[in-house]
Amino acid sequence: MSSLTSPSIETPHSISTSESGGNVAIDLRPQSSASRLSNSLYVIYMRFAAYSGRYQITFVMLGVMLAYLTSLRLTLLLTMAEPGSLSLSEFAHVFVTGVRFDLLAVLCFALPQIIQFSLWPESRLNSMLSRFFIETEWLIAFLFLPFLCVAEFLFFDEFQSRLNYIAFEYLVYPTEVCCNIWESYPLIDLLIAIGLVGILPWLVARRHFNRMLTMPLPTQRRLGFLGCCLTAITVLWFTTDSTSAQYTKNRITNECSWNGMYSFVYYAWTCHFEYDQNYISLDEKEAETRLRQIAVRPEDELSKFSTNPIDRLVHTGKPQQDYNVVLILEESFGANFVGVLGDDRGLTPNFDELSKSGILFDNFYATGNRTSRALEAVHTSMPPIPTESILKRDHSERVFTLANVLEERGYERLFMTAGRGLFDGVRSFMTSNGYNEFREQSDFEDPVFSNAWGVSDEDLFRKSLGELDHLHDSGKPFLATLLTVSNHRPYTYPEGRIPENAQSRENAVKYADWALGYFFREARQHDFFKNTIFVVMGDHGARVYGSQSFPMSSYQVPVLMIHPDVTHAETRCHTLGCSLDIPSTVMGQLGGVYQSVFLGQDVLNIPAEEGRALMQHNHDVALLDAQNRMLVLGYGKQATQFQYEPDSHDLNQQSKMSPEMLANTAACFQSGYQLYYEDRWYPDVKD
Repeated sequence: MSSLTSPSIETPHSISTSESGGNVAIDLRPQSSASRLSNSLYVIYMRFAAYSGRYQITFVMLGVMLAYLTSLRLTLLLTMAEPGSLSLSEFAHVFVTGVRFDLLAVLCFALPQIIQFSLWPESRLNSMLSRFFIETEWLIAFLFLPFLCVAEFLFFDEFQSRLNYIAFEYLVYPTEVCCNIWESYPLIDLLIAIGLVGILPWLVARRHFNRMLTMPLPTQRRLGFLGCCLTAITVLWFTTDSTSAQYTKNRITNECSWNGMYSFVYYAWTCHFEYDQNYISLDEKEAETRLRQIAVRPEDELSKFSTNPIDRLVHTGKPQQDYNVVLILEESFGANFVGVLGDDRGLTPNFDELSKSGILFDNFYATGNRTSRALEAVHTSMPPIPTESILKRDHSERVFTLANVLEERGYERLFMTAGRGLFDGVRSFMTSNGYNEFREQSDFEDPVFSNAWGVSDEDLFRKSLGELDHLHDSGKPFLATLLTVSNHRPYTYPEGRIPENAQSRENAVKYADWALGYFFREARQHDFFKNTIFVVMGDHGARVYGSQSFPMSSYQVPVLMIHPDVTHAETRCHTLGCSLDIPSTVMGQLGGVYQSVFLGQDVLNIPAEEGRALMQHNHDVALLDAQNRMLVLGYGKQATQFQYEPDSHDLNQQSKMSPEMLANTAACFQSGYQLYYEDRWYPDVKD
């Protein structure tokens, strides 16, 4: 047989076949550049397809997932951040960093099927049962990514953050969360849209995927693909961490560069950790010495043999007055809503009018952005531990609180919440730490209105009037804490109380203010009123927003104290303070001597230059002093000092850091963590 050699042709030609009459037609016309490129790409693709076999499915899935996550990132940047303020290099860095997070997340997500493709023999991989599980995995993947993108966008809109430990905590409370989502969003429409976006591509792709699944591959090549995947995950794991997203000074931009799956797992993993190993810390003796210098005043009598370094007898310098105390914590009631604090929208006419009857604290900050943080602060006066509140931690059965102090004085102690006591561990914490009466949503018969979070504010206040009358009739002084829930998404409330009916944050504030006015109008007619100190305050700001790494505008809250002594009416206190200062300030008005381990101060009895505020935001903790210097401690032993501008809430990073302020900040938070986990946040004398 002779061999035939094709002639060398300089210009590529198109070859076509025609079966008519059994002839083959050869088109000798030259190909265009586009055709040559198309043919070249096709050849490359066919070679790649033959080489990768079933792993083509993996590459398609990874491409689809990366496209979804990149689109979400771009959407968040354009709608939530300020892209015009970013330089080109910053904008590019967001996406480069984001791709690293995304690739790590999707590789981990796809790893089970990659292992299955690599290790299962051909016969088992193509069995009916195997095909069923594999196709189910594909369907889940196609549905999960659209769902995740929608969920992340809605979460970001509310919390200005990727999925964080709040999302992780909410999984524990499906009743409130699911009902809130149902009442806040067109859930059916969203689920239908997600279903269509997910199922239709799956229907198109599954036939091609099943064909690819039958393509055989040698064992060595399959193990090579698995090894490459594991290597990529390992490299990304050790080169991409939480600090990779801290590239700009704009917090929201940094959040956009994260990946929601990564951040969710990260916050879930780091909710509980050893403080000393992850934050700047001092020698324990030095930390305790500094804590005493910060907390103990010259007139206090330190308990020398106590296991708590700031256990002391506080001498208020005033005669004891056993006034009743009613603490009213208003849900999401930030200072930016309040007319007397500068807002011009007319949202709080009742609070503005009430401020003429008492002392308005106009320089107060919440310790965190969750209700549980406010409850922790106003009762224990303990520095906030990073991530979650102690209400949900496991050493909270014996923590010293304001209720314990007043129990020693013979007070009755009532806690009332409009929601469920189970949520955030409120019932277990309060009943374990000083309160002998507890009321929650299930105790309200025929409420006027309720939503996902509980009964309306007016239901809470109406029932509280009867409960306070009952306490007054007992002949004992009392402490009562009332926790509202109405000013919260889905922003629903009873009709007819305010002119507006639309569901919005502003209207929810108006309703909450209306209910507060109703309570005080009614309370003035009751006998307990004239002998009661009322403290009305926001538990935290409405939501976390703003570009600052520590969003200060979301932390400033109004605090109003209405006192039986009318000489306190229509006055203001400008001293810097925070929620930690409420117990000491209340006890300062009750007078006498009391035992304390509180870190907070009586802001009505200190020089203005000694005011301070301690705060927590996710993994960061901070100390703000009266000179508006702010020292922030971050996870990974980071520390940054800022100069705070109260009018604009801007934080200007400083090039130099005060060693003294750094040491004091470290002492506060380190000691709080240690004393809590060693069960020493309690007056306790050594044996």
